[in-house]
Amino acid sequence: MEKLGTYELTGHLTSQNSGYSIWGFGKKNEKNYFIKQFLSPKYPANDTVSSPERLQKKISQCERFEQQKMAIYRMLNENSDGNAVRVEEFFRIESKYYISMRKIESLPWDAAAVHALGTDEVRRLCAIIAHGIAGIHKGGIVHADLKHDNVLFMYTDNGTVTAKIIDFDSSFLESAPPESGEEIVGDLVYFSPEACRSLWGEKPELTCKMDIFALGVLFHQYFTGELPGFDHSQSNYAGEAVAKGGSLSLSDALPYDLKDMFAAMLSPNPAIRPTAMEVYDLLAKAFMTEVDEPVKGPMHDSVPAPVAPVAAPAASTVLTGGVAESTKGANPFFRPGNL
Repeated sequence: MEKLGTYELTGHLTSQNSGYSIWGFGKKNEKNYFIKQFLSPKYPANDTVSSPERLQKKISQCERFEQQKMAIYRMLNENSDGNAVRVEEFFRIESKYYISMRKIESLPWDAAAVHALGTDEVRRLCAIIAHGIAGIHKGGIVHADLKHDNVLFMYTDNGTVTAKIIDFDSSFLESAPPESGEEIVGDLVYFSPEACRSLWGEKPELTCKMDIFALGVLFHQYFTGELPGFDHSQSNYAGEAVAKGGSLSLSDALPYDLKDMFAAMLSPNPAIRPTAMEVYDLLAKAFMTEVDEPVKGPMHDSVPAPVAPVAAPAASTVLTGGVAESTKGANPFFRPGNL
């Protein structure tokens, strides 16, 4: 098998559906991992051509990248409830940066398959997703690319299905938002109105409420089998329609007790949108008579807190750090087996 530092790759890295990275799977200590290589920036480890000024500019760019990623990954690992998949390692080999996460044995479900589960199960799974997002929001992280492809579904040890939130490549800290719309990367289908305005060169405030709008679109899709309606002659996407002053129409198939919540989640005004925990509370309310206490037992595997990458020789990874333990917020839908 091909080696990548301390990992044995189980196949070649691929660019399929990867955007600004390539990815694959590997093994270490008999455990399976998802491994992603960032295509940029590249550390000038063996750069003997650039001028000293150009070399320092490249190094500074990489240092900023490291600082940004480390801040996000630390907060993710500390605040995840187990359903936002933690980063195991962030490392550099020569000029290339990588992250590894535990591999999720996910179910091959598209959004239509989730909808087909029925209202009660969709409600339970949406509650799990909302609780996971509430955790990362508590850490000040904006996911910024919430969509169906970034939610995986898997069986737990007791046979129930849970949801896993992945892909924090586009994420940023609410305290350090992107300086321009060019830095916002994601699926336009789920973009918030403020993300659209940022792409158009405006300077809206970019906060965790971006994710709430995306969840509104995604959950509408799960509950009803379709996206919120809007005037397609004027806009291509829901967030674009709202940013232009248009309105969205909600499906009559939404549960009656959730319609006001969806209207608020998809509001053009971020201040009106509920928090992720408020969304969770309303979704979970229907189940609270069945689950009065959080589930007891092991909550998740211990995960090392990533530290900043340092210069490393070829084919060797560098990472040390302690264990990030977090069970922030009791989640009655949490089940052993979540990472």
